[in-house]
Amino acid sequence: MDKSTNLLSCPTVYGPKKSRRQGLSLGINLGDPDMKCCTWSCVYCQCGFGRKADGSGRYPSRNDIVRVLVHELNRHAKLDSVTIAGNSEPGTYPEFLELVKDVIAVRKKMSGNWIFNCLTNGSELDNERVRQACELLDEAWVKIDCATDQLLLKVNRPLARIGGIKGHLDRVRKLQSIRIQTLLWRDTDQTRRLGNDTEDNFVALLDAFKFLQPKQIHLTTIQREPATKGLEPLCLAELNKFADRVRLSGLEIAVYE
Repeated sequence: MDKSTNLLSCPTVYGPKKSRRQGLSLGINLGDPDMKCCTWSCVYCQCGFGRKADGSGRYPSRNDIVRVLVHELNRHAKLDSVTIAGNSEPGTYPEFLELVKDVIAVRKKMSGNWIFNCLTNGSELDNERVRQACELLDEAWVKIDCATDQLLLKVNRPLARIGGIKGHLDRVRKLQSIRIQTLLWRDTDQTRRLGNDTEDNFVALLDAFKFLQPKQIHLTTIQREPATKGLEPLCLAELNKFADRVRLSGLEIAVYE
């Protein structure tokens, strides 16, 4: 596990970096470059805890994002993907739909063949414009790693009411093409029980996947230092053991250690 410092700050366009799942990827951060602003405060987040995304953050302008992106695309011609991620929840960006359209237009103009995707917790999918943006992307990957109400509230720690796990799944199900990213880890401090590697959660995740019928599932574990000390990655054998259970449901899942 990479012991690097938590990434509370993140440039508007960063990388490219070699990603386990996205290949050589150039990142776009739609949040405040100097402060994580998110709708969730997950205990395992590599970006630390930050503060609630309440609209008061210093969002980069669309023009600035596109300008810097074009500059970096001219410098890095052989990309596998451009990924909206960074230190904040992308769906809270006020002009998310317009920005997605901008980037698609840039790709067409530059004859790019990279995949355009986004990593999101899905909290803003009740917003039709956010859903429209996600549908325009080649891939929108939604986080689901805690599938019980208790674990969702204790570990993902949503900063607004989301209707529990049922509300979250109903929200995600509104997408036409669902792709799920699931992170598994253990807590070395058994008194806290902040790990999601429990049988109760495994069963709940399987039920959630069956309900959503995602096009793809990516199963990963902790790679960088999490916000909470004492959380550790699962080994490849443990990830594959759960993945085999998912495959028995006829769903496509890929494992990334």
